Amino acid sequence: MGDRVVLKPLTRWNEAYKEFPRYVLEYLCARYVDPGNPVAGQARIDRLLQEHYVESDARELIKSRIKEKSEYILLGSLQVRLDAARDHYWAEVPALGDSFVRVSQRVLTEYGEALMTGGAWGTMTIEYDAKYELKGRIYPFFVRDFKPFQITRLDLDDYLDKRRQFETGEWIDLLVQTVGFNPARFSDREKLLMLLRLVPFVEANYNLIELGPRETGKTYTYRNTSSRAFVISGGKATPATLFYNVASRKIGILGYRDVVFFDEIASTSFTDPEATVSVLKDYMQTGHFSRGPMEFTAQASIVLGGNIDSDLERKAPSARYRHLFESLPPELGADTAFLDRLHAFLPGWELPKIQPGNYAQGYGFITDYLAEIFNRLRRRNYQTVVNARADFSGLTGRNQDAIRKTAAGLLKLIHPHRTADELPDEELRPCLDLAVECRGRVVDQLAVLAPTEFKPAHFQVASRPFAV
Repeated sequence: MGDRVVLKPLTRWNEAYKEFPRYVLEYLCARYVDPGNPVAGQARIDRLLQEHYVESDARELIKSRIKEKSEYILLGSLQVRLDAARDHYWAEVPALGDSFVRVSQRVLTEYGEALMTGGAWGTMTIEYDAKYELKGRIYPFFVRDFKPFQITRLDLDDYLDKRRQFETGEWIDLLVQTVGFNPARFSDREKLLMLLRLVPFVEANYNLIELGPRETGKTYTYRNTSSRAFVISGGKATPATLFYNVASRKIGILGYRDVVFFDEIASTSFTDPEATVSVLKDYMQTGHFSRGPMEFTAQASIVLGGNIDSDLERKAPSARYRHLFESLPPELGADTAFLDRLHAFLPGWELPKIQPGNYAQGYGFITDYLAEIFNRLRRRNYQTVVNARADFSGLTGRNQDAIRKTAAGLLKLIHPHRTADELPDEELRPCLDLAVECRGRVVDQLAVLAPTEFKPAHFQVASRPFAV
C-alpha cells in the first residue's frame, strides 16, 4: 500500500500552490519526497512546477516556444473528447487555452478512459506541425506523450482486502485523515458527519444539503477530494452550464461529474429560475433531464452548501429561524417539492471551525487514489444490503429511498468489505441511525413550511438479524 499513501503535512510546504488540486501535490509528494528528508524532494517539485506549469497570461509565449523548438513539455490538466462530426479525437489543454489539440493513439490507448471521463493532470509532450490540416483548418498542436500525475489504474478488490486489516475506528480515522483533517481533534460523532459529506462521492444521484457556520471545511472537502467534483461558488447557475448547451452542443457539468457542489447556495442565482429549478427537480428525482428535443441520463450527485447563523457553544442553529431552509434562494427555499428530494440534511452547526491543528498530521491515502476507489464504489449496489437488513414498514417510498441511499453510502465508506450476511448490527446501526436522523431533519423542516402536507418525522426503522 506504500504507493497509495502520503504523509499529509508534506503537501502544505508552499502556500503559493493553493491553486493546484490537492491530489496533484499529493501525487508529486508521494513520488518525489522522502518524509525523513523532505526538503530536497520539495525543491525538486518547485523546479518542476516553475519550469513546466504555465500561467494563463503566458500562454502565447509558450505557444511560441513550442513552435520554435518543435516540442515542449507542459504540466497541467488534459481532457479528451470524440468529435463525431469530424470523426476525430480532440484534447483540451487549458495550459494552451486550446480545445482542438490533436492527441496520439498511444495516449488514447494508455489513458483514454481517464481522459474521456473528467480528464487527468500530468506532464504532456506537445509537438508543433503547421502542415496538419483538416477540412481547410490548420491544427498544429499535437499531444505526443502524456505521463499522468494521477492514479489511472487500481484494484478495488485489493482495497477491500486492505480494509479487512483495520478495526472500524482505525479505518474511519484513516478516511478522515485522507480528506485532510486530524482525526484526533474530532469526536466520533463529528467524524461520522465528515464521512456523510463523502456519501455523494460513492452513491450516484444522491442529494445532500449542509448548512452551518463558516469555515467548517465544507468547500475544502468538495474542492479537494476528487477531480470528479465541480464547485459552483455563489454565482449564476444556467441551464447551459448545468444541463446542456444547445448552441455549442456540449453536455453540462451534471453529465460528466460525479458531484456538483453549490457553494454559498444563498448567493447562487438561477438564470430562468422556473425552468432551471424545474429541470433540476426532475433530475434529482429520476436522474434524467431534457433540453429541447434532447434527453439525457446522468449520475451526478447534488450537494447544497451554505452558511447559517449558529450558536457555536450549543452546537445548534440560531433560534431566530422559523425553519432551516430560510437561507436558501426563494426559488429553492419555498419549493417543498424540490426540498423533499433531498435525501439528507447534514447538521453543519455540529462541526467545529477548522483551526491549523485540525489539519491532517499523519499518513492518509493519496487523494486521487481514494477518489478513483469512490468512483468504483458508485457502481456497486449496497442498497440491497440495507434492504436485506432494515425494516422500512410504515414509511413512504421517498423516505425509504432517502434513508436507504444514505445508509448504503455510509456502508460503502466504512464497511465496503461486508455483505448482508456478514454485517453485524453494531456496524449497521450507526449508519442506519444517521440516515434516519438526517432524512427526518428534512421532513421536520417541510412540516414547518407546509404543515397540511407534511407531518413531523417519527421514523422507526428496525434492523433485522442476519442469517447465520
